[in-house]
Amino acid sequence: MPVLPSIRLFDLDLVSASRTKAIDALLAQQRARVAFVNAHCVNVAMTDPTYRRALHSADMLLPDGAGLELAARMHGAQFQDNLNGTDLGPDLASALAWRGLSLFLLGGRPGVAERAATRLQNLAPGLEIAGTCDGYDGLRDARATIDAINASGADMVWMATGVPHQDIWLAQNAAHLHPRFLMGVGALLDFLSGRVTRAPLWLRRARLEWLWRLGLEPRRMFRRYLIGNVIFVGHAVRHRFRHGRSQ
Repeated sequence: MPVLPSIRLFDLDLVSASRTKAIDALLAQQRARVAFVNAHCVNVAMTDPTYRRALHSADMLLPDGAGLELAARMHGAQFQDNLNGTDLGPDLASALAWRGLSLFLLGGRPGVAERAATRLQNLAPGLEIAGTCDGYDGLRDARATIDAINASGADMVWMATGVPHQDIWLAQNAAHLHPRFLMGVGALLDFLSGRVTRAPLWLRRARLEWLWRLGLEPRRMFRRYLIGNVIFVGHAVRHRFRHGRSQ
């Protein structure tokens, strides 16, 4: 299995590699549980020990967003790529299709996973969708959900129920799930399905996609972004003074 370089921030080892190398390294493993880590994830992990344990026990942590880039720069380091799920997802789907591996989509409102599956198959011709399940009634019975995933024969599961639920659920149930790869993907299914519109490319390149999300859902995102970003910067500054520059 290829060993990827990483940057240690907030006691987490975050992958520092190109999108292609990260995908190849992931799919070269026999089994792996993957989590994305952004500023909001760090804030939640600071106060939620169960979620923090889920991140520490994951096999691969991928840096997502400008917050992690800022924290890395404060330590004299720089990530090779912003490995956010929304950009990585279609490339990963293409890699699955090329290798003949199948995907199960779990989460989102009723109908979202099915629309996301159709979009993914357009983006990655040949991709096999082993099954879908929403994150509401579909998750009401955990045992039934696990049985449905296992019966599908899927090689990978993308779970989209948000932080911290998705990563805790996957960590707690990993031993009972047959798919080789488990990944919490946050809002990815909402973006793929068209339920939530992505920011224009120029905003994404400026690392201001959070501002777009705030404009779309101000009530839901106000605390996460406006208050949360300030809290995260405070965590980053304290971490910098406690641990110094790593590179």
